[in-house]
Amino acid sequence: MEKNYDVLEFYKIINELINLSKLEKTKEKFIDTDIIKDKSVLDKELMLMTEMIDFYKFDDGFELTGMSDIQRYINSIELIGSYLNAEDLADLKKNLAVYRISKSRAKNVRDKYKIIWGLFSDTEEVKDIEQFIGDAVNDDGNIKDDASIGLRDIRRQKQNINANIKEKFDELMSGKDTQKAIQERIITQRNDRYVIAVKTDFKGLVKGIEHDRSATGSTVYIEPLNVVSLNNKLREYEAREREEIRKILLRLTELIRTKKEEIIRIKEILERLDFLNAKTAYSLNKKCTVPKIINKEYLKLVEARHPLIDENAVVPINFELGNNENIMLITGPNTGGKTVTLKVAGLLTLMALSGIPVPAHEKTEIGHFGNVLADIGDEQSIEQNLSSFSGHVKKIKEIVEQVNSKSLVLMDELGSGTDPMEGAAFAMAIIDYLNGKNIKSIITTHYSEVKAYAFNTTGIKSASMEFNVETLSPTYKLLEGIPGESNALIIAGKYGISEQIINSAKSYISEDNQKVEQMLKSIKEKNDELEVLKFELENTKRELEDQKNSYEQKIIQVENEKNEVIKKAYEEADNYLKEVQSKAKNLIDRISQDEIKKEEAKNAQRSLNMLRESFIADKKQNVKERKIVARNIDIQEGEEVLVKTLNQNGKVLRIIPDTNNVQVQAGILKLVVSLDNIVKIQKKKTNRFKSFASLKSTQVRGEIDLRGKNADEAIAELEVYLDRAMLTGYHEVYIIHGKGTMILRKKIQEFLKTSKYVTEFKDANQNEGGIGCTVATLK
Repeated sequence: MEKNYDVLEFYKIINELINLSKLEKTKEKFIDTDIIKDKSVLDKELMLMTEMIDFYKFDDGFELTGMSDIQRYINSIELIGSYLNAEDLADLKKNLAVYRISKSRAKNVRDKYKIIWGLFSDTEEVKDIEQFIGDAVNDDGNIKDDASIGLRDIRRQKQNINANIKEKFDELMSGKDTQKAIQERIITQRNDRYVIAVKTDFKGLVKGIEHDRSATGSTVYIEPLNVVSLNNKLREYEAREREEIRKILLRLTELIRTKKEEIIRIKEILERLDFLNAKTAYSLNKKCTVPKIINKEYLKLVEARHPLIDENAVVPINFELGNNENIMLITGPNTGGKTVTLKVAGLLTLMALSGIPVPAHEKTEIGHFGNVLADIGDEQSIEQNLSSFSGHVKKIKEIVEQVNSKSLVLMDELGSGTDPMEGAAFAMAIIDYLNGKNIKSIITTHYSEVKAYAFNTTGIKSASMEFNVETLSPTYKLLEGIPGESNALIIAGKYGISEQIINSAKSYISEDNQKVEQMLKSIKEKNDELEVLKFELENTKRELEDQKNSYEQKIIQVENEKNEVIKKAYEEADNYLKEVQSKAKNLIDRISQDEIKKEEAKNAQRSLNMLRESFIADKKQNVKERKIVARNIDIQEGEEVLVKTLNQNGKVLRIIPDTNNVQVQAGILKLVVSLDNIVKIQKKKTNRFKSFASLKSTQVRGEIDLRGKNADEAIAELEVYLDRAMLTGYHEVYIIHGKGTMILRKKIQEFLKTSKYVTEFKDANQNEGGIGCTVATLK
């Protein structure tokens, strides 16, 4: 890691990630963290981090408890004849289980998290190794009795011998002659042989071999004679047991050796998971997001926070650098947040370019800088006999030597620590140099000359940290486009310094500096006015949006009521027609009978005619029809017309083919009207200059093109389009999805089957796009 990163405290971020990791290999990898130079590699890492954050947030993520470094086991089996002990095998089995369960989780959600599944998809599982170890070794690292038939028999014999030994000792401790010689009724071991503690004064009562004495000499540990042979036999079986265990471990190790390559690959995946898990845990703890990486020198921070400051106390920062400006010059009072702003910009850039999510809004965009060069803080060095300014200049020299077109440069209090006039001149020269080479830089200063110079120089953006003069405290809010005022004399006055001293101090300020400060004050006042206007405009926009939503709801309500009325009318008409059909059928049946009389037939015919006349009369009474007169009116789409029934002007959106109707936008209403109901409005001459803002109504076309989008994006956009098309009055719309693999067509048509807006749909005609376009009929 470069030394320049230390002033940005990047190492503290790395330390937090190290604490969240489990493996030593991962910790070493974090120590070597640096900017990823290859953008394609960086993009893949950040895409993977996006999936990891979502996976942990919404689908529980991976459970890596029990993970450990298994590299040492791989190293151990390199030598032929070597073998892993039972504890090593149990630990290896835990790691294999962590891998197997993690792979299973990734497989269950592989359709949702394809990149995560890609970590596992080409790796073989070793369930057989896990099973073999589990059959022989328990989770505590002990060999099971049934690991082999020979071991089971040996341990059974040992149990019998131990039972006999216990029985012999019980007889000894319960005997009338010997029980008074027993110091404690406890069987213990000395020199790997079972013995009993006997009082020294009574050791003659217990015949056997003395193995040890207590420190005080009051107790001796004796192996009774009737237990000696049993102890010998027990030692023999223990030796046989050790040999049998050695054979079992050798067999297991040999099986593992045959799967060494697979286990090495599993080890690498576990290390990768540990690395990603640490970054994901950090991201969730700090509420981080993955920013967009731009392939140019650019910076756009949205609600950016310093990751080392409590999120409840920090003030988010918003700014943009790199479109038309190379340099942002920040001014403002001490402790106002200038240095924090520099560190946030540098730190978040380093984090993002190293593949670490940042504490900022997801709309944050960070350029693919090659390096970050910073001069922040006091560089005074007593050992090197350097003054504060000398250390400052030394650091700037190093930056100038390393800087290139892909660098991000951060300089705090440029030119400070020396004579103000010379310091300001030096600062402007450095700014000129960086600006001339189009190097993106963020610089802070107090000098009025530099403020004025930056404000009037192309390629430099002025900014300031807001300061509340009334409360004498900074707000830590960054204001773009506005240089900061010098508040030293104002603060002095607020703290009680006499007016005479304040006025005297003002007299020593040069006329040029006074003009600069007056200019800054004027700019600040204008900005405050603009902020008020902006606030009022936002409120007005919200009110208009609320009114629009209200009217749209009312339109929907009217449409629903209209549909209900039409539905009821159709039901009544249907019932009426059924009644007519029934009467007609009865008449026909009567006429068809042979015995019907001629007069009855005439009456039947007369009744049918009367019924028909009655139906026509009812239709004329209940249905008001208007004659459609074809008119040759020269109306074009986009022209303004007067809708006579509304007495309101509107704009022609669409001329409906083969009808006498057009679709008109009148205010927020979109409706279909007859040509008889509109009057063409003659265009008036308009002023050459227009207002600085205009409201544009969005027209809805009769087709939507979804080619190039994935299924989720296409369906979301289609649903919004269908809603607007319904309100516009379309009966039929064209959905263009292309052919390709036909997956998008299938997903869209599945959605249309369940859409509340669509009655039916079909593929378009060959001359309209064929199977690359779906025609939907709206309700």
